[in-house]
This record gives sequence, C-alpha cells and structure tokens, in this order.
Amino acid sequence: MSVRSAGATPLNDPSIAQPREFAGHAIKVIQFAWTHPANKGSQARALVRLARFQVRGRLFHKPTLARLGERSRIWAVVHRRGSAKALYANPPDYPEMLVWRRHIQPGDLFVDVGANVGTYSIWAGELGAETIAIEPAVDTFELLQENIRLNRHNVTPLRAAAGSSAGVVRFTEGRDSVNRIDPEGTTEVPVVTVDSVVGERVVAGLKIDVEGFEIDVLRGAEKALAEHRIQLIQLEWNDTSESAVGSDRRPVADLLSSCGYGLYRPDVTGTLQPISDHGFGDDVFAKPEAAPAVGANP
Repeated sequence: MSVRSAGATPLNDPSIAQPREFAGHAIKVIQFAWTHPANKGSQARALVRLARFQVRGRLFHKPTLARLGERSRIWAVVHRRGSAKALYANPPDYPEMLVWRRHIQPGDLFVDVGANVGTYSIWAGELGAETIAIEPAVDTFELLQENIRLNRHNVTPLRAAAGSSAGVVRFTEGRDSVNRIDPEGTTEVPVVTVDSVVGERVVAGLKIDVEGFEIDVLRGAEKALAEHRIQLIQLEWNDTSESAVGSDRRPVADLLSSCGYGLYRPDVTGTLQPISDHGFGDDVFAKPEAAPAVGANP
C-alpha cells in the first residue's frame, strides 16, 4: 500500500456514518491543536494547517508532509491518528518527547516497540540514536518504511510483534494505532523478545505502546531489566490492559519494581516526577533507581 492511497476514505469511516461523532471528533482535534504547548503563540497558524490537511485528505485523498523535530518529516494521513497528530503539533506528544530530547545522546540505542508509523523512531533518529522500530501490522509497517525513507536517520524497521517469548501470532490490520494480537487477526507475524533483539547492548531508551500487552513485552526483556541495561522506558498506561490481559497496570508496576525500577510521569517541561498512584492515566516512564530484589523473578 502506497502512502499515496493511504488517505482514501473507507466506506465504514465513522466520520461519514455518524455526523455527530465526526463533529465531536473535529472539536477535540481543534482543542488539541489550540491548547497544545508547541503551538503557543501560533494557534491560528496551527488551525489553518489543520484545515488544509483535512481538506487535502478528505476531498482529494492525499497525505500531507508534516514536520517533526528540527529537520525530519513524516506523512500525515487522515484517519491515522498517530500520523495526523504530528501535523497538528510538533512535537505531538509534547512532555514525553521532551523527555527523550533531554535523555538521548548521539550513538545511543533506542528501541521503539509498537512503532506505528514511526513518530518516536524518527524523533529518536534525529537526536542521533540508532533506532530499531518494531511494528507488526502490515499496512502500518509500509507507512513506517515510507517515513523512514523520507529521512536520513539510522532507523531499522522490523516487522514483528514483541512478546514474552519467540513464536508466531495472528494480528489485526487496518485499525491504525489500535491493531493488536488477536486469534481472529488477518495476518500471522513473528514474535521476538526485546532481549533477543538487543543482545548484550545497553538500551538508552525503550518505548512500548502495544495496546495493553506491555507486560508481555517486559517479560521478554527480563535479562536486560535485571542487569539495568535499559536506562529509560516509556509505557502506555491506559485501560487497554483490561481487555488485553485482564488486569490493570499493577502487574507492570510490580515487575518493574522487582527489577529496581521506579515510575515517573513528565511535567509540561519534560521533567520526570515520581509517582505512587498506579491508576490509569498518561504514559509512564520507568528508570533504574535501586538494585533488583534478591531472588526477583519478573
């Protein structure tokens, strides 16, 4: 699938079938762009950019090049939230991406699990990191590859799912950022572990966004976690874990704690603040702060 056709409007698009839902979505997008810290002082310009993008995508079914960071670009496609956010604001995930801007140094290793179209992979690549972008969904992986080709960063795409052990799983496609492991999925994809991908290397950054299956990815990084070779981790922390693995985020917090990792959330400046409440919310970061517990079994 070429990015040139990725913006085509599907027949079951809720923005057509449900006008009220579309209106509600449009209001949220406008609010996102207007209140985003990256657009402070240029809100009107951001709304014009947003309107042009929507017209180009919905009427002409064409993507728009969005600037990311200081010198990178990605294709923004209507109906693909992960890419569209980059058009609405740069950087789209403001505090989280500021954390990585502070942390990543040239030559570092960054692993992006659930890379989607590559926003974080390319962000890390621009910062000078060697990046491994892991994405299992066929259609999304093709867009990831196109975005990598747009930029001259050291980003290696890997079409696979990350889990607790190697194998093969069925995976959905065509659901943008909410594709997931599903026995009824349309395609089979290989499963790799983080430990197998990074070997004995030190990982400066690991981002995990896998629709609630974060616990499985961490179990596949047991060796690197136990040796504190993963210096900083970003994890999705919403309620998708309830449908994915039947639990809240407490098992993830316990596993990380047993390996000597503390949990943090960034403030608006990208400064990490320790947290004690493990309830659902914005993305959480984890970093080593103590030696692993004796006899810990993540």
